[in-house]
Amino acid sequence: MKKNILDGLNEMQKQAVCTTDGPVLILAGAGSGKTKTLTHRIAYLICEKNVSLFNILAVTFTNKAAGEMKERIARLLENDNKLTYLPWMGTFHSICAKILRREIHQLGYRSSFSIYDDHDSLILVKRVMKDLGIDIKQYNPHAIKKFISGAKNELLDPTGYRKYSASFFQNIVCNVYEIYQKRLKESNALDFDDLIMITVNLFNLYPEVLEKYQNIFKYIMIDEYQDTNTSQYILVKTLSKKSRNICVVGDDWQAIYGFRGANFKNILNFEKDYSDAQVFKLEQNYRSTKNILDAANSVIKNNISRTDKTLWTKNSDGSQIVVFGSNDQNDEIEFIVSEISTLLRVGNNNINDFVILYRTNAQSRAVEEVLLQNSIPYRIIGGTKFYERKEIKDILAYLRLIFNPNDLVSLERIINVPSRGIGPKALSDFRNNNHNNLKIQGFLDLIDMLRTKSSTNAPSDVIDIVAEYSGYKKYILDGTEEGEIRWENINELKSVAQKYEKLSDFLEEVSLIADIDNLDNSGEAITLMTLHNAKGLEYSVVFIVGMEEGIFPHSRSILEPGELEEERRLFYVGITRAKDKLYLTHALNRLIYGQFQSNNISRFIEEIPEYLLDII
Repeated sequence: MKKNILDGLNEMQKQAVCTTDGPVLILAGAGSGKTKTLTHRIAYLICEKNVSLFNILAVTFTNKAAGEMKERIARLLENDNKLTYLPWMGTFHSICAKILRREIHQLGYRSSFSIYDDHDSLILVKRVMKDLGIDIKQYNPHAIKKFISGAKNELLDPTGYRKYSASFFQNIVCNVYEIYQKRLKESNALDFDDLIMITVNLFNLYPEVLEKYQNIFKYIMIDEYQDTNTSQYILVKTLSKKSRNICVVGDDWQAIYGFRGANFKNILNFEKDYSDAQVFKLEQNYRSTKNILDAANSVIKNNISRTDKTLWTKNSDGSQIVVFGSNDQNDEIEFIVSEISTLLRVGNNNINDFVILYRTNAQSRAVEEVLLQNSIPYRIIGGTKFYERKEIKDILAYLRLIFNPNDLVSLERIINVPSRGIGPKALSDFRNNNHNNLKIQGFLDLIDMLRTKSSTNAPSDVIDIVAEYSGYKKYILDGTEEGEIRWENINELKSVAQKYEKLSDFLEEVSLIADIDNLDNSGEAITLMTLHNAKGLEYSVVFIVGMEEGIFPHSRSILEPGELEEERRLFYVGITRAKDKLYLTHALNRLIYGQFQSNNISRFIEEIPEYLLDII
């Protein structure tokens, strides 16, 4: 065995690495060396247990994570002549795509099948709706596509889904789904969700194919098991049924993707699925100070549905967690800017050490404006800057066209948003001063009406009027969570507009901010992101803003115990991103979603023992 395979591992990590046969559950707390344990386990199988590279399957949730694991394993085995190839490693979807390239002919597809992305799938959904005579203005294609995706993640084909359809809308989804699936096959194409569903179907229909891959994948390891959905869970259970050498790694305390269909009970039920499972808890944290971990432990223990573990560290106590209460969100961000400036001046930090986390994308607007005013560079991870989001640019285009009838760029952006049946030919005629098209004339009449109303209403009210009369509000609120988030962003734009009496003044400020917003943030900068996007990352100094009831926890979750527990897990993720310092800020008054709110301090702060807090 290579001497260094177990070097650098703590005792529990070594046990998890060396226990190779049978079902194994590794409960890996935040910052406990999860990836290190997983990669060393793969190297141990190869070097010590003499397992062939081709008999190992490692599944991750992102291509980036798979790439990092490959690099680590390559370093561990760099002097080993077995490293001609690497094990089967990748995401669920990439692994299934490889299998289907070899086997999908059994189902009547050609191995050269195309894989449709979200945009391709949406185009096909729209075509099917048109052929079925379903009005895309009345039934949003995005919503129908999302329901089809949800059905596939539950392994429900059109026939299976029809048995569960309980509403008129779901019946429409069934009709679209059935034709959509036929069209995919006619095109020799799969969408993203098909990759897993059709692989499971293949295994169910052809036991000899299943046995082939069961014999290949004698050792299976699944990362982030708490984030698996039904189709992924069934796939893994099916593949591992013969060898039962399945090792899953995860942390139910960090299960935050229920809204995407993930079922964290898959990891809670692992010992029920495999009664002989050996369980290893990685509880030593290498990232955070003791005070930060104590706060995280105190918060998560308020959840009922969870495994039992306690994170600990040999790191120092560190400083107390700062809780800052401000009068409003501007004071909140000004405080953060002041703290960052102080830490940059007197500490050992550089600007890349700081992250500002928030519950919803709409909250970034207030943060961005103060940072811009103070000429502080920032980058947004996993999201679009506020004034670059499609819904914001669409509404601003309406407002600019109302204010300036000659703004052809704004006109072209929104003349057919929402869809009004105005195609390229009609638009070309309009550019050539041919205004005979009735639909275009109807649009121009709409703009004239909105212009009249804008002259007697405040800018924030004009946004409401535009959204309502243009049909944009109905277009955005399509029944999906994404639609609700986009509508929240529009309401946040109203928060900006409320500071102005004239539309011209409002548009001028927005234009200036949008111009500054294009600065190059590729160098050193403060990071901004939602808490959902922060998972797996770490920073020296973490600020979590908007710690108020209704903001965080989100108002949608407060009355539903299961959703409230997921919000608490999300807060736990936020806390454990911090290595050295953690700030929690809240405001007495907050202008958000277009209205002033005065909410109580978040219950999550109150769940942290007072001795850990520095309340200012």
